[in-house]
Amino acid sequence: MKRSTVAIMLLGAALMASNAWWAYHVLDRGVSLTYQGESLRESQEGLSQALAVINATAAHGASRTQVVAAAQKAAPGFEPFEKDGYLWVGRLGFRFNEAGQLVETVSEIQS
Repeated sequence: MKRSTVAIMLLGAALMASNAWWAYHVLDRGVSLTYQGESLRESQEGLSQALAVINATAAHGASRTQVVAAAQKAAPGFEPFEKDGYLWVGRLGFRFNEAGQLVETVSEIQS
C-alpha cells in the first residue's frame, strides 16, 4: 500500500509539472503571436505609405506638400514632425531639398 501511494504521488507531481510546462508554452506562444501581429501591422503600414509616396512622386516634380499629403493619407493618425533633417510621417522619414523635392526616404528601422 505504501508503494502505491508513492507511485500515485510521483505521477501526480509529474502531471502537475507537465501541465505547468504546457501552460507556460501556450502563454509564451500567445505573447509571441501578439508581437508578430503588431510587427506585421507596422510593416504593412510602412509599405502602404511607401507605395502612396511612390505613386505621388511618379510624376516628376511632386512637391513636398503632395508627398506629405500622400503619406498622411496612407497612415492616418500620425502628425508629421521634423527630426535630424527628416520630416517623419508615420513610419517613413523624408528629406527634401531647398526646392521642396523629395531627395531621400528612410524607414524607422534605419534611423
